Amino acid sequence: MDTLEALGLSEEQLAAVQQAVEAVKTDVNQTWEEQTKGLKANNDKLLAEKRQKQREAEEAQTQAKQQAEEKARAENDYKQLFEAQKTEADVLRNQIEQMNSQAVQARIDSESGKIANGLTKDTAKAVLLQQQISQRLSIVDDEIRVTDNGQLTVSTLDDLTSTIKERFPFLVDGSQAAGGGAARSEGRAKERSTEISRADFDSMTHSQRAEFFASGGQLFDD
Repeated sequence: MDTLEALGLSEEQLAAVQQAVEAVKTDVNQTWEEQTKGLKANNDKLLAEKRQKQREAEEAQTQAKQQAEEKARAENDYKQLFEAQKTEADVLRNQIEQMNSQAVQARIDSESGKIANGLTKDTAKAVLLQQQISQRLSIVDDEIRVTDNGQLTVSTLDDLTSTIKERFPFLVDGSQAAGGGAARSEGRAKERSTEISRADFDSMTHSQRAEFFASGGQLFDD
């Protein structure tokens, strides 16, 4: 005000200048308020967008985590189901193999028992013969085959029967030697007719041993 008065302005001029100054101040204040409101609104908008993006990111992360957990559970359930089915299949396979093995052994025992009973009427000797014969038999392509030390041969069952007679004459009825010294051979054969070696006895089952002794069998050293 002092500055304006120093210019020598009249009261009317001074009032007009003051009015102009006040108008400028008003315009400045209005402009400042509008700009401030605009900046605040823009800032609020940016802040809201940031919060929205943050929520979306958190929701996406949560959804991804849930999907991963569900996938893990599904894979684990499938793994457990697969392992359970595999275990059941293994058990069934073992049972089938065991049944097949038992069927094969039963057929071998039947065939070897038939051959042994054809060689002697003595029960104890028939048991020993059957044991020796069964070790030489195998099932190949659903047929009885003769083996030697586990290897297949071209021998027939008749060939095997002849071999058994030669190797175990003391277990076979009517196979004692004839000719010179026949009496002594026959006597020794009779003495050995109900005798078996310690090795053969050890290879017998408990029931076979009991049956052997019940029939009057005796042991002799190898």
